[in-house]
Amino acid sequence: MPPMLMTLHVEKRGRRFRLWLPLFLFWLLALPFAIVTLPVLAIVLLLLSRNPLRVFAAYWSLLSAIPGSHLEVQSPRGLVFMHVY
Repeated sequence: MPPMLMTLHVEKRGRRFRLWLPLFLFWLLALPFAIVTLPVLAIVLLLLSRNPLRVFAAYWSLLSAIPGSHLEVQSPRGLVFMHVY
């Protein structure tokens, strides 16, 4: 399942900023673009002697592995924390 929600926490000089990003809205916007481009990409992959199903499966596996990811960056100037659900 692709990521559906992301939280972003930013702390700088004692000030905190928290943002919830609904990624499912991005997927709804990207769906028409994907429907148009996937057949073209499949044809190009076939012309390059690549199996499009294997390539699409690899990208889907990568996309499905993103939920549960954590990113934390700390520096003297501030802190950034991101979590993908």
